Amino acid sequence: MIKVIDNFLDIDDFNQMKEVMLGDSFPWYYNDIITNKKDSSDKFYFVHNFFKDLSITDTPGISSQYFYLLKGIIKKINCKSILRIKANLHLNINKKQINQPHVDYHFVHKGCLFYLNNNNGFTSFGKEKVDPKENRVVFFNPNEEHSSSLCTDKKRRININFNYF
Repeated sequence: MIKVIDNFLDIDDFNQMKEVMLGDSFPWYYNDIITNKKDSSDKFYFVHNFFKDLSITDTPGISSQYFYLLKGIIKKINCKSILRIKANLHLNINKKQINQPHVDYHFVHKGCLFYLNNNNGFTSFGKEKVDPKENRVVFFNPNEEHSSSLCTDKKRRININFNYF
């Protein structure tokens, strides 16, 4: 079961986040695996880790100077403890692409995706699909399969994935 909320953040907080993250000096890091090694070898995307978990580093915690941008979301989702927060940037490659279904972690916890821009690169949660809309959040069960897709109508698709308790 998913829950979608539009206009999630105060417009000023959202605009600040959007201006910084869509700006030309926000750091994005290349990844050549989107979901797992079984996925196609020609797939790639960019990430920005705000909060790293133990599977990424020996010292979990805040890993970005831009973490302050997320404080409004963290408060609104009633987050008690963070597992991981990462932003995902998928580029438009002029073809529709649906990525392999995956789970974030194989244990019970909470998850939400926050969409930073409007585009047609939907997220699938089983039989349900959610279209990205700026300032939209979708709450979902991250230990159930879900998948992302690329957009074909904008230059990029950007969301922030929160895994938490």
